Amino acid sequence: VMDVFPSPYVHIGGDEVPTTEWELSPAARARAAREGLAGPRALHPWFIARLSEHLVRAGRRPVVWAESGVALPLDCTVMSWRDPAHARAAALRGHQVVHADHRATYFDYPRGAGPGEPPAQPGVVVDLRAVHDVDLAPPTPQAASRVLGAQGQLWTEFVRTPEHIEYLTFPRLCALAERVWDGTSGWRDFTARLAGHRARLDALDVPHATPPPGPPVSFPHVPHHPSTLPLGRESR
Repeated sequence: VMDVFPSPYVHIGGDEVPTTEWELSPAARARAAREGLAGPRALHPWFIARLSEHLVRAGRRPVVWAESGVALPLDCTVMSWRDPAHARAAALRGHQVVHADHRATYFDYPRGAGPGEPPAQPGVVVDLRAVHDVDLAPPTPQAASRVLGAQGQLWTEFVRTPEHIEYLTFPRLCALAERVWDGTSGWRDFTARLAGHRARLDALDVPHATPPPGPPVSFPHVPHHPSTLPLGRESR
């Protein structure tokens, strides 16, 4: 991986680990005992630490999706997706931090609850105001330099076309960019300028969500269980 990607940062994942499965695994319990760990759950930070040490020795910086920002080597750059409080805790511990609060930066979440919305990740609604209100404040002035910024995510389990991707992305990405570049911009000021920016998106033929309620939008349907999708040669 390091030969292919020359970036100083290497993302190693690490979130949503089903440690309950490890507790039921004799092999996992044995490995935890052999490493002197408190139990199978402790294998998660142990494994992240080993990967991180390997990357640091090679002169790279590991990036990790963090559930809480604790129990990670300080060499890890933390992407905190569950809660802004986790990002602040990580920054206070000395981590570099990238904000990725799912309630403000996950663009696969629907932008509204109306019946005209296309299929999206079920659950939380992330409308334009939620993105603009993303909390990027550092916990202390001393920790501000450790907050690298924010990142928008768009997972594609429910997305089949580039047009659907752009519809889910814009103009929510505009709101996130506004907050990252200029955290002092108010909502009214942003929406006034966004009206002009929508004209640019139209001129570029970029699909984008209109203010609610908006017209119904249709994209190819994706089943709620992506694993049932037929696999063709081109998708393998």
